[in-house]
Amino acid sequence: MANNDVIQYYYFKILKMNKRKINAFTLVELLIVIALIGILAVAVLATINPIEQANKARDAKFKNDAAEVLGAYERYYIGQEDYPWNLSGVGATVPFGTEMAIGSTDPLFGVKGVGSSGGVLIVTSELKSAFMGKEPFSNDLDSVDILYTYHNGGDSTYVCFVPKANANRTGNVGANLKCLTLASGSGADIADLNEGDCAEVADWNVAANLLPDITRANLLCVPEGDVENIAAP
Repeated sequence: MANNDVIQYYYFKILKMNKRKINAFTLVELLIVIALIGILAVAVLATINPIEQANKARDAKFKNDAAEVLGAYERYYIGQEDYPWNLSGVGATVPFGTEMAIGSTDPLFGVKGVGSSGGVLIVTSELKSAFMGKEPFSNDLDSVDILYTYHNGGDSTYVCFVPKANANRTGNVGANLKCLTLASGSGADIADLNEGDCAEVADWNVAANLLPDITRANLLCVPEGDVENIAAP
């Protein structure tokens, strides 16, 4: 008998008992009803999986933030003929035409400056100042919550993040995962899954596996598709 049929059976039995002015359930009936409610609750939770849904929403938010940053880079380049990491005026800049990869807490990323000041993308109004308050730009972050920018020294830029939803770590979406080495100059590198040493993450529950590395495909990037990491001549 299906769960719904069982519930209907006991529902009508309760109605019949009320008509006979019987005001109490037997212990067995109460236990059966409680067990049925528990089974239905588990089935609903298994279907909805609230943690996975929350992680999907988080990944969608990070993907949107990555797209906004990428658009700001291109607008900044049109106006300045440089990228934020070339003329940020903060510390050691990256020479124009140099391959590089940095994290979002670095002032060269362009969103946050030194201390509480805004980076060049904020100062030039390519991004609203409220963007600084987003999670990837906090000083107290796990690596899983940082955005990463890679530039090939030519005309290709990618903004990436570590996905949290299982659906974004496997299957068709997981096939788009990238490996990344954070560096400035020839040490910087990005690769598609199964390109060179770039392989699937063995265990996403190990914190070290969430750090960028050319051997770990743990990043989703904007734009999507195969990377173009060869600098223009």
